[in-house]
Amino acid sequence: MKHLSLRSTGFIIVIGLVLSSCSIPGSGSVQSIDPDQIPYELNATTTRPPNTTVPATSTVPPVVETTTSTISSTIPVEIVQLFFVAGTQVVPIDRILLSPAVAPQVLAALAEGPPEGDAAAGLRSALPVGFIAEVTVERGVATVLLPSTFITDLPGGEQRLAIAQIVLTLTRQSGVGQVRFTSNNEPQSVPRGRGDLTAPGASVACDDYANLLASNFSC
Repeated sequence: MKHLSLRSTGFIIVIGLVLSSCSIPGSGSVQSIDPDQIPYELNATTTRPPNTTVPATSTVPPVVETTTSTISSTIPVEIVQLFFVAGTQVVPIDRILLSPAVAPQVLAALAEGPPEGDAAAGLRSALPVGFIAEVTVERGVATVLLPSTFITDLPGGEQRLAIAQIVLTLTRQSGVGQVRFTSNNEPQSVPRGRGDLTAPGASVACDDYANLLASNFSC
């Protein structure tokens, strides 16, 4: 049997150590070899053509640390009161809207009908399905442009409740004290809470519909 020289034996041991260091152990820590102990042949720097892929077994992929950040923002909201029909009366329901809740936004929320949930159980809206109206506010008076079919499509009793919903809802908003109605760009008469009609384009207020409020609500 031929004996290996000391230099050859050292060379084999070093190769074994290098190969061991290139693998990922199942447990424990990875130890590195002092570069001074690696023979020149194994420690020499080599070059490779561009775009050459390094074999997956030759290096350990670097660990990329990622961090997550939570971006929190505060969305301003406010509570508004929308009025809906309960029997022959109208009662308010609280609704959360983006702030500032301007008159068109409030009227659009009213047109959506009562919200779901126990708080709105038994409530309905006298406004016709698909009701859309424009509203502007000037010097404390909200002017509502009713669709041309509003008067013709609703019976008198439903008109009174629907107008009460609009007036009571809008006059609950800051900066609105009265409401007037137009249709087809003409002043419009509307029923008051007791059933009598206003003059065309006359302003009405919460007090004109106070008789439709439940006893525990007031203007």
